[in-house]
Amino acid sequence: MERRIPDPTLMARLQLSVKGVDWAAGLVRRWQHDTPPGGGWTPHQHVAHLLAAEQNVFHVRIPRILAEDLPMFESWDETAHMTHQYRPEGDIEELAEAFMRAREQTVGYFKDLTPEQWSRTAVWPGGVGEVDLAWVAERALAHALEHFVALLNLHQEFDRRHARTWLSG
Repeated sequence: MERRIPDPTLMARLQLSVKGVDWAAGLVRRWQHDTPPGGGWTPHQHVAHLLAAEQNVFHVRIPRILAEDLPMFESWDETAHMTHQYRPEGDIEELAEAFMRAREQTVGYFKDLTPEQWSRTAVWPGGVGEVDLAWVAERALAHALEHFVALLNLHQEFDRRHARTWLSG
């Protein structure tokens, strides 16, 4: 496995990714509990999931990678979490702010790591295998961006539907 220090812009990207989620959450606030046409998660569920994953995956695994030699992680069951622990309470913008605070903590784990620390590894579940901390940081970034795009797509769908109603009314 190639060991590497991540792109120097990764820390900035990790911090900025939450700004996009925060902005997109504001765009979909009025539809935060609407299920999209064809099914799927509501905007509120997307942001709640982001916060839960940050706290239950990254905040648990990163410290273990730094403290243990090659920890092996079990899959975090997002379906079970959404089924049994998700609650529709709270405003989506409040959830986005909580996600921003959680991401600050995640960034804090990566701040000032030495090259040796960036090279520490773990076995990631889901058939991924051995990964280093640089990969974990990139995964955290990708996860936020995936849901940012989902929120933007929901905004476009809901806004388009609303615009048609407004124009025909």
